[in-house]
Amino acid sequence: MNNLTINHFLSFSLNPEIWAMLPSQQLATIISLDPTTIVPIPDMPAAVVGVFPWQGEVLWLVDLAYLLGFEPLLTPDYHQSKRNVLRVTSPGKTLGLLVHQVGQLIKCKTEEIQLPPTKMITSTPAQYIKGMVRNYQEEILLIVDVEAILENFE
Repeated sequence: MNNLTINHFLSFSLNPEIWAMLPSQQLATIISLDPTTIVPIPDMPAAVVGVFPWQGEVLWLVDLAYLLGFEPLLTPDYHQSKRNVLRVTSPGKTLGLLVHQVGQLIKCKTEEIQLPPTKMITSTPAQYIKGMVRNYQEEILLIVDVEAILENFE
């Protein structure tokens, strides 16, 4: 009998065409955020949108789409009253990841995870991608490396 490892992921979109996912055990909360509560912090990397208050703590907010090399989500022509934030954690670290849209929970067998294409691996944001999977419609979902993001923005 095969011992298959099943992993649970939360899917989300970085923009209308690009979908990704992260391990569900690293997801603490899904937040619907009013963008007027975001406080920009000067002299930070471009992907750092700022901070916002969340249940008595100050949560740093990173634009995940921009971090991974796509168009930033907080632009003047991005008309949406609320923003979706994935609050992710690793021991002693917490961060808010701004995403376009929250998807659904996905079960994935370990052997279904593939390495990203070589052209993606050679790009700067590749350090934040663990791999990829194809769904039943043969669409690619990137697997985000939450630990690498948390390490970079601590």
